[in-house]
Amino acid sequence: MRGPGRWLVSAACLLGALGVEACSFLVDSSADQCSSHADCAARGGAFVGAVCTKDKTCLATCTSNRACMDALDGPAVCHRDSAKCAPLLSEDCKTIFQEPGALEKENAVILGILMPQTGENAQSMKPRVNAIELARRHIHKANSGLPGVSGGASRPLVIVSCTDADDSLRAARHLANVVRVPAIIGPAFSGVTTTVAKEVTIPSGVLVISPSATSPTLTDLADNGLVWRTAPSDVLQATAMIKLVEEHVEKEVRTALTLPMTAQIKLAVVHKGDAYGAGLGSALFKGLRFNGKTPAANADNYLQIDYGDPLKVTDIAANYVKAVNDLVAFKPHVIITVGTTEAVTEVFAKLEEKWTDPNRPRHIVADGLQVPELLQKIGANDQLRRRVFGTIGAATGENYDAFVNEYKLNFPDTQADSYAAGAYDATLLVSYAIAAAGNKPLKGSLVNTGLKMTAASGGGVPIIRSGYEDINKAFAAMLTTGIDYDGASGPLNFDPVTGEAPADIQIWCVRATGGTASAFVPSGLNFSASSGALQGTISCP
Repeated sequence: MRGPGRWLVSAACLLGALGVEACSFLVDSSADQCSSHADCAARGGAFVGAVCTKDKTCLATCTSNRACMDALDGPAVCHRDSAKCAPLLSEDCKTIFQEPGALEKENAVILGILMPQTGENAQSMKPRVNAIELARRHIHKANSGLPGVSGGASRPLVIVSCTDADDSLRAARHLANVVRVPAIIGPAFSGVTTTVAKEVTIPSGVLVISPSATSPTLTDLADNGLVWRTAPSDVLQATAMIKLVEEHVEKEVRTALTLPMTAQIKLAVVHKGDAYGAGLGSALFKGLRFNGKTPAANADNYLQIDYGDPLKVTDIAANYVKAVNDLVAFKPHVIITVGTTEAVTEVFAKLEEKWTDPNRPRHIVADGLQVPELLQKIGANDQLRRRVFGTIGAATGENYDAFVNEYKLNFPDTQADSYAAGAYDATLLVSYAIAAAGNKPLKGSLVNTGLKMTAASGGGVPIIRSGYEDINKAFAAMLTTGIDYDGASGPLNFDPVTGEAPADIQIWCVRATGGTASAFVPSGLNFSASSGALQGTISCP
């Protein structure tokens, strides 16, 4: 960047003294004023909050989204309260979902997506991001966007999609403090959700609604009503796993190995060290019973391994190796694994490779391992395929089937799951909540208030099903009675204090096609949140 040069006041600014509101920026006679937005901020004074344009001048104020887009040569908005431009894209935020010309409309509503769309978890996130885009399309199909304010034109919905895999706080700050979205769909994981909420979104007054953050620690987070989730708490998933061990897996192991009831089986829990893994690991320790005893009473027949949080442990590779070696040495009959993609590639797969005992373990894996990498690792190993069970929030019924069908029509190259259904629901719910805010300036607290109206009940409250058919009906009801939302991922009867809803848990297994693991399918067994019991009969292919 050149030196200070000579400062001149533009002719438009001189007109400002005569009452003409035409001043938009100062002009520096040097060749370039800036090469980045930070260069403009460093000038201070009127340039605090200015942006560096495509012409390398500092634009200090704005009057329209179109002016900002022209100046920055890319997607941008003009914040009316500060008259400052904000670029929508960043090093973490590379994609925008919108109808053509949506940002040119000054009443556009902008939301954010925050999920690990790069790195090892990127593949498993595609269905969730696609489902959010599907919801946006449905809103525009039904109403050309969100309802207009005071009878005005519909407001186009624009969604800025960011990855949190590289720097979750940086990505969150861009959405919360630069773009200034009122709500973010995501993050996907409990640990990232907790960190982002505490350090960025709660202080900034932005609401987050996660389709898959399941840690019990989120229930009592001091969040000012700004953390919601469509996924059930892992208190329920842990209970489903516990029931599965007690009522099915231990019996199957004893039968397969012809072990009498007096013989002791071994069980190991291996989990990620973030809020999700540690929370579920703790719940399992408190509730598990095998050999008729608690884990503590089982003494040498129980092993729990925390392999750490990959985002925080410097030498995480050494932790993976130690976890695998300890499991091989322990020789458990049953292994419960809690983690995400790294648990598949670094623990599950390598454990199976190093296992030497003729009696191989039965695996129970948590929802975070229902990823394409698990199917790839099982491959054509039919014996391994039959030793794997998993748990996940149970999305079933007509609404889920309709969602899956719509998803296939729009995104035939990926497979939707219950968390994709939750992401679809989260997008509709936030949109309904914004509709309830009317003409008030959008912020997280208003989205929180509106979300509470989506679990209304009683006479005169319409039941709204997921899908585009009920969208206009929902928008109208949100201005009066509120709605009783019946989602693609389940009924979503939110607790207005905790921002979460109970849900059943599905026990799944792996189907093979042509001799190769190809899909995660219901086993026929479900855990009922209302009864606290397993229901159905296992019938895996």
